Amino acid sequence: MSREYMPHVRDDLPPGERPMVAIIRAVPGHEDQLAAAITTLTAAVRQEPGCLEFRSFRDVEEPGAFYLYEIYTNTDAFRLHLTTNHVAHFFTELAQHATTDAKALVQLTELR
Repeated sequence: MSREYMPHVRDDLPPGERPMVAIIRAVPGHEDQLAAAITTLTAAVRQEPGCLEFRSFRDVEEPGAFYLYEIYTNTDAFRLHLTTNHVAHFFTELAQHATTDAKALVQLTELR
């Protein structure tokens, strides 16, 4: 899998749940192929033991823009997620159908 698509997982993330948002934009004309790849990924990730939530959305105003909302039990669960076959396959699809790179993933911390 290409390193340009692999998210960097920092070592200094806070303990506990690991929330994030990925913003993915389709190559023009590839919107439906990317939507299908995201749908397949969503079903697979939801089965991972460390996944608390994985929801995928398509922008109503910009049908080529997709948003993935993810929460894993912790950083280790997210790292394990990145090693799965379905994620490797998705990154292959991403390279073909998206203008996105690893910067599309935004790590979040909850305000308390």
